[in-house]
Amino acid sequence: MVLRARNVDTSAPAEGAGVGSIPLREGRESSTWFREHFDTAAAEVIDFLAASGIELTGREVADVGTGDGIIDLGVALKAKPTQLVGFDISETDPERLLALAKREGVAKKLPSELEFRLSEPTRLPWDDNSFDVVFSWSTFEHVAEPIPLLRDIHRVMRPLGVLMIQLWPLFHSQHGSHLWQYFPEGFVQLLCPDVEIETAVRQNPGPDVEWSEKLLTEFRSCNRITLDGLHAALSAAGFRVSKIELMSETVVVPPELKQVPLSLLGISGAKLLATAEPLLSIGG
Repeated sequence: MVLRARNVDTSAPAEGAGVGSIPLREGRESSTWFREHFDTAAAEVIDFLAASGIELTGREVADVGTGDGIIDLGVALKAKPTQLVGFDISETDPERLLALAKREGVAKKLPSELEFRLSEPTRLPWDDNSFDVVFSWSTFEHVAEPIPLLRDIHRVMRPLGVLMIQLWPLFHSQHGSHLWQYFPEGFVQLLCPDVEIETAVRQNPGPDVEWSEKLLTEFRSCNRITLDGLHAALSAAGFRVSKIELMSETVVVPPELKQVPLSLLGISGAKLLATAEPLLSIGG
């Protein structure tokens, strides 16, 4: 087959489209991107926890995979934890975050309880037994070694602390390539060689070449974890899953994928809660 990337539409998403839907994003500097994360994603973190009676106000909280820090800023301002530490293997730029916050009119300064730390892929630079709640948003589909990282998350959490993970999109789902702007029909990652996908994007990158390269970096880092694989990793690290919300959409299954399990093709992502069980209870 001849693979072609579509002309990238940089218009704003339709009303009601948010993180976990398929908006045609304008890029990380846009108001659309900021609002998807500051408003929509932060609210989903807060609400998903609150629905299980877990409030962040007055708690010590961490985010693993903080990225640009926009979600953390939203959580800090809306939920008012005592402390919120964002960890990432790439440097988070507080000055850029503040500039975006000022531009969007949400803050004149960053909250004093919010800070960012550069971490290693499987090690968080923080003391044991420090956090009541840890969350992670659209990160674990990129983690090369999830079990060691989850074990270290367990280390920095207090006994019976709560971990929330949102993982979207799963690799085998329709938009698991992270390149839905270029291939809105989906499943390109299962139908075409990686080199053809990258070539097609670079031939038609859209108005922001740097943004297209960031999306290709996300594509290359996909670890192909499944929902069952994530569950197994959590169990191996001493967590017990207590709640799960499946994220799915109507998809058209290409004939070439007729033998692929529908549970892989049809589940686009998930939100889950897991409790950090005492290590002695799992033979640790």
